[in-house]
Amino acid sequence: MGFLFSKQAYDPNRDIPDLIGKVVIVTGSNTGIGFRTAEQLALHGAKVYLACRSKAKATAAIAELEKTSPSLKDQNRLVWLPLDLSSMHSAKKAAEEVLAKEDRLDILINNAARGVEKYELSKNGVELNVAINHFGHFVFTQTLLPLLKETAKRRDADVRIVIVSSNSYTTPGTTKFGSLEDMNDPQGTPGNENAMSARLRRYGTSKLMNVLFATELQRRLDTENAAITVISVHPGSVATETVLTTDLPWYITLFVTLFGVTPLQGAMTSLFAATSAQVAAEREKYKGKYLVPYGKIAGPATAASKDPALAKTLWETTERITTGLLGSASE
Repeated sequence: MGFLFSKQAYDPNRDIPDLIGKVVIVTGSNTGIGFRTAEQLALHGAKVYLACRSKAKATAAIAELEKTSPSLKDQNRLVWLPLDLSSMHSAKKAAEEVLAKEDRLDILINNAARGVEKYELSKNGVELNVAINHFGHFVFTQTLLPLLKETAKRRDADVRIVIVSSNSYTTPGTTKFGSLEDMNDPQGTPGNENAMSARLRRYGTSKLMNVLFATELQRRLDTENAAITVISVHPGSVATETVLTTDLPWYITLFVTLFGVTPLQGAMTSLFAATSAQVAAEREKYKGKYLVPYGKIAGPATAASKDPALAKTLWETTERITTGLLGSASE
């Protein structure tokens, strides 16, 4: 909502530290929130991988950033990383490309997401919201973890993983994550799989997965004493091109049109989670937490999102399914 941003306590120009020498990945960064997130990190010196499917769109995004911010031109700070999150094989291949090219990875921002869309299965046979918003990022992150952990051992390290969720995590259609069948649940009666109510429930379920993934990943990293901070965030109601062109109920589109914030404002909480000195100074306070604009801790706040058994079930089921599918022939 617009009023959340009436008093700006976080200013990226002022509050993002010098990131020269740091390596960052932002998924879904050719447009919207991800585009502005990548822009701000690069302007502060980081080498930023724009992880997205389309070479044409990534190249256009990089050209636009270099045009509007000439200081970025010819600096090799903006790099396209081919990534199709609907494909587990693509997610693994993209991460392996980074492992082959880089000796450090300081910030990973899992920003990309499928929105409130019709029911469809991926090539891997996974419901697309689950495939893109959860499984693809799970495989991508898991494959990058060795590099993130190695980076965390450096004296100058401040390694963070930011997962862009949504306040829709509070209204999932299901919290049954014990099998692929559970995750592929249309969450609507036969013939009504594409009703708006079912689409919203599926989206909410995938956003709950984001929050649970963040808390369980943090728990596992803490068990290993890996100095990595994992945070999930809600960007706010953001008037992105994707939201405004999606077939949503008229009242949601009207609300976002009238009160939605800009993509740059929507990027603020991701940037706060990824770079804020406040997080570094109070790391234990922020570990595994869910933030709302501009960096206020607001959860996890529901019974399901705070359930460690559910988080563990989601992790183990996801690991079992992804391992099995990745072990099959490449697509």
